[in-house]
This record gives sequence, structure tokens and C-alpha cells, in this order.
Amino acid sequence: MRLPTAAVSLTAILLSSTAQAGEEPLYSATPDWVEEADFVGLVADESVPAELLRDWQYRIEDGVVLAYHDFAIRVDNPQALMSQNTQTLTWLPDKGDLTIHRFEIYREGELIDLVEQGVTFDVLRRERGLEQRLLDGQLTASVSVPGLREGDVLRISHTVSTDDQALGEEVQATQFLRSEPWQVGFARTVMSWPSDEDMYWRAEDRVELSQPVERDGYNYLTVDLPLEEADPMPQDAPYRFRRPPVLRVGSFESWLELSAVMYPHFEDAAALPEGSPIRERAQEIMAQTSDPRARAALATQLVQDDISYLLNGLDGGNYLPQSAAETWENRYGDCKAKSVLLLSLLREMGIESEVVLVSTRQGDAVPELLPLPAAFDHMIVHAIIDGTDYWLDGTSAATRLANLADVPPFYHALPLRDGGAQLMPMVQRDLAVPQMAMSMDFDHSRGVDFPALFTMEMTMSGPMAAGLESVVDANDPEALRSMATSFGGSEGLQVSNLSVAYDSENAVGTVVIEGIAQTSFSWTDGRLRFSDEMMEDDLTFNPDRARPEWRDIPVATEGPGRVQISFAMTLPEDGEGYELENGGSYEWDNANSRLVNYIGIENGRMIGTSDIFMTLGEVAAADLPEARRTARRFAASTPEVTPPQDVTWRWELSSDERAALAAPILEAYEAAISFADEDDQGPRYARAAFLRNVYDYEAALADYDVLIEEEPSAWVYAQRALLHRRVGDIDAAIADQREAYELNPSAANARTLADLLTYHGDAEEALELLRYTPVAEDDRVYHDDDLGTAMAIAGDVDGGSALIEEMVADFPQNSTALNGDCWFRGLFATQLDTALARCTQAVERAANPSNAIDSRALIHFRLGDFEQALADLDQALAMSPAQAASHYLRGIVRLHAGDEGGREDLETGLLMAPELETIYSFHGIAPPQ
Repeated sequence: MRLPTAAVSLTAILLSSTAQAGEEPLYSATPDWVEEADFVGLVADESVPAELLRDWQYRIEDGVVLAYHDFAIRVDNPQALMSQNTQTLTWLPDKGDLTIHRFEIYREGELIDLVEQGVTFDVLRRERGLEQRLLDGQLTASVSVPGLREGDVLRISHTVSTDDQALGEEVQATQFLRSEPWQVGFARTVMSWPSDEDMYWRAEDRVELSQPVERDGYNYLTVDLPLEEADPMPQDAPYRFRRPPVLRVGSFESWLELSAVMYPHFEDAAALPEGSPIRERAQEIMAQTSDPRARAALATQLVQDDISYLLNGLDGGNYLPQSAAETWENRYGDCKAKSVLLLSLLREMGIESEVVLVSTRQGDAVPELLPLPAAFDHMIVHAIIDGTDYWLDGTSAATRLANLADVPPFYHALPLRDGGAQLMPMVQRDLAVPQMAMSMDFDHSRGVDFPALFTMEMTMSGPMAAGLESVVDANDPEALRSMATSFGGSEGLQVSNLSVAYDSENAVGTVVIEGIAQTSFSWTDGRLRFSDEMMEDDLTFNPDRARPEWRDIPVATEGPGRVQISFAMTLPEDGEGYELENGGSYEWDNANSRLVNYIGIENGRMIGTSDIFMTLGEVAAADLPEARRTARRFAASTPEVTPPQDVTWRWELSSDERAALAAPILEAYEAAISFADEDDQGPRYARAAFLRNVYDYEAALADYDVLIEEEPSAWVYAQRALLHRRVGDIDAAIADQREAYELNPSAANARTLADLLTYHGDAEEALELLRYTPVAEDDRVYHDDDLGTAMAIAGDVDGGSALIEEMVADFPQNSTALNGDCWFRGLFATQLDTALARCTQAVERAANPSNAIDSRALIHFRLGDFEQALADLDQALAMSPAQAASHYLRGIVRLHAGDEGGREDLETGLLMAPELETIYSFHGIAPPQ
């Protein structure tokens, strides 16, 4: 075995280059300060995972950070070979060097030194964030590993030095600490620095940090890896509870010192020479208005709109700002450059202001972090006008006077001041204007079971609106269709028109949407009801703190936010008889959300307004129980509209009345089909469903003919089969259902095809189909029910009855099985003496017993008890008014009882489901002759 400590080719060290220092990788032996891991032992140990070694060591000295990384991995499979075949290393050449110490392959006891063989890394500039306008100055050294094979161990060690111009003699170093279940043979992080240098260190609470060990004039701080796997944490916990473990070391004693060190760079960059065009622009703004707030808004708008975003990280630019003059001349800059330019403008106008560092991600956790520049990732401007704090972001968009006072969601800011400053809380306040105002108008005048035509106008302000400006400028119909598809698809709406406008002066964008919405009323507990589910969702507060270890963890609340909603619905029949529960004006304040609300019925219209404020912050663990109770109380008092009991249903209308009410809805569906993308068949599906619901089966068939051509599927064929059956074209229905079964040979498709065959002359084929169809256990009840019926129609009533009895014996508490038995007995007039008891069992066990009650009514009819049959049918229809079979059977029973009004029930049932006449008459269930 041959493992030399450092065999490095002299030719590699002395590679000729005209590049500036730092722009080419260096090659040298491992530095003396590095304590090398026992690589030989790791290779010899066959129990070690594929990732053998991860050794991170830092030497912090004289304002320079040396970051050493030793990495070794065993290539165990083709996937690993592919992933490890190309290796890349990155560094910032304006701050230091990349030095490669080892580039080796260990193969069956032999060491292959690739550097010694002349293999070198190629350098390319890889700007990974150009799509986000980031030019970070990072260089990438890349190499394809020659000759790498499965079974090899690849080892690379290198050091990156960093001497940050912005920090002077101050330093910082950070290292993410990986946790289980990460598997590695040996891993650690070591930070070291001279014993006579003041250094500070900190990591998250779950990291057990021991005191540094002094050795040979240096302090060593070591963390063995991986850490124990972190305990699960609720996702709604504040970030300080969820942040990943990081070891931080730096020379800054306090935020005050950090502020003081950074201050001069930004103060110098903001200085303006005489005659600067920036001074001239400030004067122009001042000439427009004497209001300092308006001036600040105009200055912020100027920086946002006229200076494009580009991070220039070259020559120390990650922490050092461009000068205001350079930014103005180049017309681009990052958050530092934009903030410095805005600072120059504000000061020129006499507005007290300063730049501040903020964190867009670590927010509430910042006060717990070690004072380091790395704690921050963004810069904005803090201005004070008439004693009020304003937080102005030159990289944001659409700042105007109306939203100037909005506080961004950064929790804390570090002002950069002469002599330094401590962290400053960014105190939240209600947004002055809504981020979104939504006005919704629904026309439900045609009936509770008709779709509603709607117009919705959404007005957005501030950054939320800025994206609409480009949509308006592009004037791209496809973009509008895409917006309409995403909007309609999420709420089941069909969009017939969508328009967008943008008011650049006020930074307000408007989207107007027109279309068709499904009925807002739902049948619940035997009544039609309408409630504002959107409001319930907005105000739900039920954080999970069930685990004992979570009970002391607060809940983070999002914000700041403000949404305004106005709602109007034109009610059917001018709102006559419609009742409103929990209406009126009220205000609700809970869990950092506040709602100001009104809802009422006025002049046949339900009208509501809501103003919802959301505050960034958190709810203390001790306050969570009461916050939950308050949310539940509010949910229980959500406004609800109940129509009158004698509401007019669509089947109670004449065909002419239905057609007149449907006409404007069909016109809107036609507009939606024309507006949609040619590949979007959603509006046509919706129109076909509506046409079926208003019993225009021929027109619905025409839509399904198109859908078969455009998007053929088992479901579409099955739907068209049903429509063919409704219009009496049985051959076409069977053909379509066969196609549906071929495309998807499911048990459900098999049963539907068998039902068609059974009642139209081919019970034997139906039996064969059902007997050879694989059936899952949870589908067996439905299958056995249909199979028993087919057997009985084919002539084996006793066999069918026995099969269903066996099914009930296997599922004695299953309401569907019990109802299947009840219905079978009624269809075939068998075992009627014990049928009522079985039917009542089905009724008692059903969540919605309307079907079982209908089946029991059939037994009463077979027994000649028309009064009880009618009582059951009335009850079934009270529960499920659209149950076609109950309407039809009630008509038959009424006629047998001598009530000619039954003909109206017959017509209603056959309007809903014309196939009922064939099915019922097959079993001798028909009106009297």
C-alpha cells in the first residue's frame, strides 16, 4: 500500500499563466495547520459508508479565513460514477485563492495521483444567478475525472482563502452542520484561531459546543458530525425554532461594532460631488411637491423604476457598494447600490435617512445570531419623517405615497451609523391600502340550482400589482388565457372574458373576470344553504401542538397583509323568503388577524364587505388555546343564507321557462369556449354538464361528440353512453360503454355495461362479463348486487337472491348491501314478508338514507300499502329533491291510489331519467292501465 502524504508535481505548481493572482487554481501540499483525518483507516474499514470523509477545517488569522475541505467517496454503482465523474470547486478571486492539495484515486491498494499525472482543473466563470440579475464574481474550476471506475475511492482536498476588503481586519466564518440520517465514515468541523485574538462563536441550541481547546498558540473549536437528527418541528413555528444548525465564528463583539465597521463604506459611496445629476434630480422632485412624504415616495419610485437590478460582486462588491454616482451612470445596481442612491436623494432633499441591513429569511432569529455580516442578505433605507419610521426598498416595486408607510416583513434592521448601532425592531402597522381589493357580483336570479353569471374585479396595489404592468404591455391573448385557466381551474369557474389594466401613476393593476360559476347553494341536512366558505378558510386557526414537546412553541403569523372584499349576489325570486343567519356588522380580532365585516340582504341582493388585516408576528404558546376557541366561535357564527322551503326547482319549470333562463348562461358558456385555449376543453365539459342538468340531452350529446374527437377517454365515452340511453339510442349507448370498458376495464365500467345489456336483451353476456371481472373487496357489494340482478333477469331469481343473501351475511352492517337486498326483493317481488325489516335496517345504517327509503317505498307498493309508500317517497324527496327514481315511483303510486296528480311526478321522473320507464316496466312497475 502506497499513500504518500503529498506527491505534487512541480510542473503543476509552476504552471505558466498570465492571469492575475487568484484567477487560476494553485497546487500545493496540505498546509501544516491542518490536522489530517485517518484516511488509510477509513479505506481499510469495509463497514464505512460510501461517503468516507468530509473534513471542514478553518484557520482564522490576521483578517484572513482559510477554509480547508477534504472529501473522499467510494464509487459503488453506475449512478455514483456518473455523479462523481465531473468535479467542480468555486471561489471568489477578488478575495483570495483556490489551492488544490489532493486530487487522487485509490484503487485496490494503489494510489493514482492525478495532479502528478498532469490533470488540472479548467477555469470558467459560472454566474449561476444571471436569471436573477446576479453577477457574483465567482469562478468555477471544473474537471472530468479521467479513468474513474466503479470500486474506486475518489479524494479531493482544497483550501479557499478569503480576505474580505469590506471587513478590514475583522473576519467571519460559517459552516452548516449536517445531521443524521446523513451517513459518513468520518466528518467534523474545526475552527481555529490564534489564542491572543478575540474571537466569538455560536451555534443553534441543539449543537453541544464545548469550549475551545488551546494548543500550540491556537484555539481549536471542534464539532463532530453528523449531529443527532433534529426533532420534528411544526412548520408554523417562528424561524428561530426551525433554522438549520450552523457554526458561526467571527471577530465582531456586538452588532454595534459590526454597524460601525460597515458604516464608512456606505457613507463614502453616498457622497455627491458638486454638479452631480443626482442633485439635479433631487431638486426636480422638490419642485414637484413640498410634502416630504411625497418626495420620499417619488425618490423611491425613481430608484425602483430607473435603476435595474444587478448584483455586481466583482472587486469586493458582495459587501462594498457602488457609489451613487456610478449607479446613476450605469443605471444598474444591487440592493446596496440602490440603497446608497436612494440615501443620496433623500439627504439632498433634507430627509433624515440611513441605510440598514436586514434579513429576508432569518427574520425573528437575527437577535439570537452571532453578530456577523452573514446574518443579513439585504439592504434598504430607513427614513424618519415627522417622527415616523419609513422603510424604503429600492429593489422592490410600485412604491407610491399611498403605500409608503408599509413595513416590510423583516422583523429587525441594523442601521449603519458612525459609532455603530444596535438592532432596531421594525414595528409593524396596518397597511394603509389593501394589497388586493376584490369585488364580486354573482347573478343567481335564475334559480338556486342554476349556475350564476359573475363579474369579478381584482384591484392590486404595490409590488403585487407590478407584475401586471408587463402583462398589459405585452398584450398577449395567450397570457390572458393562461391566467384565466389558472383562475377558473382552482375554483371550478368558467371564464368567458378576462381583461387587465395597469395605472402606472398610482401603481394599481386591475383584473376583470367574467364567467359562469356553479351554484353557490348546497343541499345540507334537508335544506338548501349558502355560507361563505372562503371567509371560514381565511379565519381558520388550528395550529398543531399536540406533541408535548411542541406545546411551548409559538405560532408564526404571516404579514403584513390586507385584503378587501365586497360581495353581492342577486338572489332568485327577488330574495323573497330568503333568511340570513349571523348577519350584520361585526369585528373580529384573533391571532394577529383582524376582520371588519358586514353582511345583509337588501332589495333582493345579499351584500357583504370584509376588510382583513394580517400582522407579521407570532402568537405565544400560552395564548394558543384561547386563540383556537375564538376561531371556532367565529366559524360557528359564519353568515348563512337559507332559501324558502318552497323554492322553485329547475324540473318544476316548463321547457320554455327553462330554455329562457338557460339562454344567457349558454351564451356565456359559448363565450368561454371561444375565449379558452383551443386545447382547453374545460368550458365545453362544463356546458355539457349544464345541458344535461337542464335536460337538453341532444345538445349535450353534441358537446360530447366534440370531446370524443378532442379528448377521448373512458370517462367521456361513459358519459356519452348515458346520454344515448337518455335519448333512447340503446345500440349507441352499448357501443360507447363497450369502448369505455375497453379503455378502462374497471369494475364500475363493467357493471354499467352489464346493466345496459341486462335490460336490453342480453342478460347472458352481462352475466359472463360480471363473472369474469376482477373485483376488489371494497367494490364487492356493488358487484354482487348487479350480478344478482342479472341472474334474476336471466331467469334464476333464487340464485340471484341467494347471492345477495350471502353478500349481506358477509357485510351485515353495510347499508349499501342491506339496501341492495331490499331493492332486489322489490324489483322481483320476492321474500316480501321479511323485506320491510331488511329495508329498515338499511335506512337506519345509512348516512344519507334517501336511497334506502326509496327502496322501502317499493316494498310498500308491492304489498299494496300505497299510503306508507307515499310517506316514504315524500321523505326521500325531502332529503334528495333531485332523486329521479323517487319522483317516478311516487307518480306510479299516486296513480294506483287514484291521484291523477301522479302524472306530474311521472313526467318529472322521466324528464330527469327517461330510461326509468324501460327499467321499471320490465319488472311490472308501471302506472295502472
